[in-house]
Amino acid sequence: MKNNSVVLITGCSTGIGRELCKVFFDKGNTVVATARNADSLKNLAASLKLSIDVTKEASIHAAINEIISRFHKIDILVNNAGYSMRGALEEIDIKSARDMFDVNVFGIIRMVQAVVPEMRKQKSGKIINIGSISGKFAQPINGAYCASKFAVEALSDALRLELHSSHIQVTVIEPGPMKTCFFKTLDNNSNDLTLNPNSYYSHFYESDAQNRKKQNLTESKEAAEIINDIIVKSKLNARYKVAVPFSYNMITHFPDFLKEYIIKKR
Repeated sequence: MKNNSVVLITGCSTGIGRELCKVFFDKGNTVVATARNADSLKNLAASLKLSIDVTKEASIHAAINEIISRFHKIDILVNNAGYSMRGALEEIDIKSARDMFDVNVFGIIRMVQAVVPEMRKQKSGKIINIGSISGKFAQPINGAYCASKFAVEALSDALRLELHSSHIQVTVIEPGPMKTCFFKTLDNNSNDLTLNPNSYYSHFYESDAQNRKKQNLTESKEAAEIINDIIVKSKLNARYKVAVPFSYNMITHFPDFLKEYIIKKR
């Protein structure tokens, strides 16, 4: 990939999205940084900063029209917007789970539907979907989020087949745990459930909280550098694990009975 590619990234207010903007911009690309609240992008170096709410088609199309008007193309789309919630499936609020899917899954579809026609005109493009290692194996009290990231895997595979003849490449990035605001947002979305001592699943919630305290978290800047090195490859693989702990990586290769045995023990 040559410098001065036009790179559109969603979810740039914090974390990997924000760091990816910095990396691409520093390497001489035209970076369009977006977030639902554009004020969160004030101190971010980017070629253009726009508000995009991936749950609203009007918001997406207004932004795409402005990008095309200014730069006449979109070379790379990074679908990074997403968040998590915790809770046993018996207890989670269905509306909250639906809202999460609207961002994590349908948000990607809306962005693809808006951007692919522009990429097809130029007969090239790359779509980078930020998934999660949680899209490779399910964990208790994390089922809804895992399901949304399993969906990202399927969407990416289908897109890659559908867009092959248009010379548009698609890959999914599967990050491990990061040092971002991800877990703070998770707690804000889930504390009503996970801090309830009367919940039948309180032992799961307590164990999860303890395990998260022990996790080795990768700096988002380090992960962004790795992801950048992946994106600039001339030929993308179907998927890439990024900053995934060895134990998590191994679990993804185990047969189901062994995978579940280990997770139950944990």
